[in-house]
Amino acid sequence: MALKEKLSRGPFIQELFHRRGRLVRHYFFIFVIVILCGILAGGLLEIYFRYRESQEQISLLQREVALGAVLKIGQLILEIESQMKAATVSRDIANKGLSPEYKFELMKLLYLAPAITEVSVLGDHGNVRVHVSRFKTILSDGKQDHSRSASFLQAKQGLTYFGSVYFVRGSEPYMTIAVPIERFPGSVIGVLQAEVNLRHIWESIVAIKAGETGYAYIVSRSGDIIAHRDISLVLQRRNASQLKQVQAAFEPTPVAPEPKTMVAHDLEGRKVFSSYVFIPSLDWAVIIERPMKEAYGPLYASMLRTSSLLLLGFGMALLASIFVARRVVVPLQMLRQGVERIGKGDLGLRLRIKTGDEIEVLAEEFNKMTAALQEAYTGMERKVAERTQELVIANRRLRELDRMKSAFVSNVSHELRTPLTSIKGSVDNMLDGLTGQLNEKQIRYVTRIKSNTDRLARLINDLLDLSIIEAGRIELKPTSLPLATLILEVAETLRQVAEEKLISLNIDSSDVTVTAWADRDKISQVLTNLISNAVKFTPSHGKVKVAIQKNGDEWLQVSVTDTGPGIPPEEANRIFDEFYQITQPDKQKTKGTGLGLAISKSLVEMHGGKIWVKSEMDKGSTFFFTLPARRPDVFAN
Repeated sequence: MALKEKLSRGPFIQELFHRRGRLVRHYFFIFVIVILCGILAGGLLEIYFRYRESQEQISLLQREVALGAVLKIGQLILEIESQMKAATVSRDIANKGLSPEYKFELMKLLYLAPAITEVSVLGDHGNVRVHVSRFKTILSDGKQDHSRSASFLQAKQGLTYFGSVYFVRGSEPYMTIAVPIERFPGSVIGVLQAEVNLRHIWESIVAIKAGETGYAYIVSRSGDIIAHRDISLVLQRRNASQLKQVQAAFEPTPVAPEPKTMVAHDLEGRKVFSSYVFIPSLDWAVIIERPMKEAYGPLYASMLRTSSLLLLGFGMALLASIFVARRVVVPLQMLRQGVERIGKGDLGLRLRIKTGDEIEVLAEEFNKMTAALQEAYTGMERKVAERTQELVIANRRLRELDRMKSAFVSNVSHELRTPLTSIKGSVDNMLDGLTGQLNEKQIRYVTRIKSNTDRLARLINDLLDLSIIEAGRIELKPTSLPLATLILEVAETLRQVAEEKLISLNIDSSDVTVTAWADRDKISQVLTNLISNAVKFTPSHGKVKVAIQKNGDEWLQVSVTDTGPGIPPEEANRIFDEFYQITQPDKQKTKGTGLGLAISKSLVEMHGGKIWVKSEMDKGSTFFFTLPARRPDVFAN
């Protein structure tokens, strides 16, 4: 009840973000994020597809407008061409050829085609036969020669010629159109050449609309604007060759015009949605431009609506997560707090959760579990007490047995050492000839006895050392020890054994200034064990090297490397166990007690260092151990 009062006392949001309410916070945020991500993903996809659809619709609309503009321009040019061809069909031409009476047909042509300002009839050799102008009162000299002009040559072949755009008085765009004059079909007797003012195309361009503010204009390949809704751009001879849409329009294209769309900038630097189509016969391009703000206006409105829906969905997700947290997470939090109290030992706790769903069933099962746990705990305490008493008794017996074992080993070793010393002395006297001269067979047997007594003496010494270490009776007497000097002394005692096997024994460091804080006798025993093992396992003509390396300012590292057979990886961690010896297939078991490395490990660890081995089969092994370089109180300072 206290927990319920605590939950109902303060605002829910404050409790929701309580320091220990991890489940509530996680559930709340995950619920909000999942719903928000779903709404956001749906909204972004909707915006993306609407963007693509809007782009396609705008592109389709502007392409249709561009094609419509091309048709209008084509109709206008074709109408002028048709009127010129109609003027070449005359009874006077058929009867009289290119006579001065043909001037009446030219005047008629000027009346019917307001865009034509001048018209000339060129004879068979390119000379002007008849010339009529709408504005000029003084006509050109009839002796002008047009025989090499492109218009005359193309029309002479029976084809209509559409010339490039040029500007009169630096502002008004003009073009030349020439059609053949035929007395009979296939019989060209002259050329009808007209100068056409393209200003009349402006009226068609102004009528073209793309949306509310979209517009169209015509450019030539050189970038000159031929027609624009802003006539001043034409009169000022503005060039649009730098615009991307103009450059793209005159790229190599098929003969049939195909409208294309792109996003670019207009002459004023504004971003526009541009569509363009190339007119091959005139070498012109029709450009349709529409400001991006207007083109994407419906899309921006859609994005605004979608954003509003996202905010609305986020609010609904927040309310739903709070409701779910009140309904689900708060009872779960009560269960968590109950588990914490049980973990602290309050097994008498019972939860009272009334939600009418699976959580209430879970609380009831929780209470049953707590009751069973309390009963089991009571029985377990009794059994633990009984087992603890049994373990105490067993530990006492084990300690007593261990003490008796150590005492037995120590006593037996002492008892064995005395007669063994006597036997060893007697054997030495016999070998020295003090008991009389021995024959060869007697010397062989006595030598074997000496070898076995030496081996037994080493075993007894190792057992004594091990029993002393296990009993904790060993006492270290560390001093500032010249480590390199000690290594040289130990190596010299073993050098004869190495030379008998033709093994090279090298000391890598002779720096007497390198000192360690260690017990001389104990470290001498460690070095003797490691170097003698290296010599023992290294075959003839092999190498053994002992090196010292500083490991920072506080530690020294000694390494003993041999070129022996190596240690199998599965046995590298066991060689420091008591009485463990390496098994080498197809080889005789090595002589030894298996205690040397175990004793060395204990002695090194008593100094605070550590010992380990690195080995590679058929290449050799390296044993490492570390020693403190100075007294521990020096480290502290």
